[in-house]
Formats: sequence, C-alpha cells, structure tokens
Amino acid sequence: MKPHTLVFVAVLLVAGCETTPSNVQQLDHLESVGDDPRIVLMPPDIRYYLLTAGGVPEPNAEWTTAAQENFAVAMVDYAESIGADLSVVHKDDLSRDEIRYETLHSAVGMTILTHHFGMTKLPSKAGAFDWSLGPEINSIARDHDADYALFVFYRDYQASGGRVAFAILAAAAGVGVGAGSEHGFASLVDLKTGDIVWFNVVVAGSGELRKEEGAATAVAKLFKDIPTSRASAE
Repeated sequence: MKPHTLVFVAVLLVAGCETTPSNVQQLDHLESVGDDPRIVLMPPDIRYYLLTAGGVPEPNAEWTTAAQENFAVAMVDYAESIGADLSVVHKDDLSRDEIRYETLHSAVGMTILTHHFGMTKLPSKAGAFDWSLGPEINSIARDHDADYALFVFYRDYQASGGRVAFAILAAAAGVGVGAGSEHGFASLVDLKTGDIVWFNVVVAGSGELRKEEGAATAVAKLFKDIPTSRASAE
C-alpha cells in the first residue's frame, strides 16, 4: 500500500476521537476588493485504482475520467447552492506554474495530515494551523481574476474480486488485509498571501465519484462548513 494511503489510515484512526476535528477553518467569511469574493477551482487531483489480489494499485483511466467529470459538475452545482462565485480551470489550460502549485498542494496537504492531524506534531507550529503555498501564488489571482483558489486531492482504491477473496481468506486466518480505501482532502487558499485558510479531510464512505449522485454526496461532505462571503454568512 502506498505511503499516502497509510497516512490516511492513521488520520482515520485519530479522527475517531471526538476531540479531533476533520477540518480547520481560519476565517468566518471570504473577503474581496470587489463586490463578491471569487473562487477558482483548480483541476482536482482525482485518481482511481484497481487493487489487485496482491495489493498492487493499477491506475484505471476510465474510472478516473468519470470521477473527475462528475466531481466538476457536482462542484459547480454545490457552489451555486451556497452562493459562491466559482470558476473552473480545465487541466489543459494550466500554465507551468499552476501545474507546479497543483503538485505543491498535494505535498503540503500530505504534510498537514501527518503533522497537524496525525501524531507527529511539529514543535515549531505549537499546535497552530499555519500552512501556506507561498505568496507567489498570487499569479493565479491575476490570471483568473480570483480572490481564492480551491485545490482537491482524492484517491479511491477499488478492490478486485481476487483482492476481496484474499482478504476473506486472510481474515479467516486471523490476518487483517486491506480491501480498498477512499480518501481525500481539499484546501481553500487566499491568493493574496498563499495561506491555506480552510482545510478538510474525508475518508471512506464519502461518496462514489464514478456516479453523479455519489459525486454530489462527496462534494457536499468535502466542502461542508467552507466559509462563504460576508453577505452569505449574514
């Protein structure tokens, strides 16, 4: 199983405690120099895998494409339902710098899972949620006329028939074997500073992105409690 999957397993165990929230919100409402705060949704880093009998994850392009398309539609619908001014960037339209920030977000997000939600705390943070993608990200604000950027990381490992059979046999022998997993996180980034001002984690059971209804459910869970504009908050 890949390292980032193990990180999510650890987060899931910690999140079982009532004192550990699955999201962090650094502000109550969004702000803008214009009439309404504008959010740009960067292409979600969503990938589906088939978990073989031996536990090897094989990328599934068909499932991944369906999940990405359903997620984008569900996200636009959800933004409208909460009154958010959202624009979507297609992956083919990304600049080189924007591709770099997609990769950076995934790395920072995994670090947050390990050192904020996980057991390995960083003494320098003193428990504070203080994470950023860097001020240079304001180039996205200029290119897309936006105040905030949304980044999404999502992985789903579907167990093959052989993997399920192996897990059953292992369980009968008293050995625990993973039979698939589902996990993701999302970040809202202030494009003036690069600071992550809202972060949420979801794990198994959040929704099946390969289906339209499941994608809508997953989006609602992933973006629950995301801050809105001052007008919406009031």
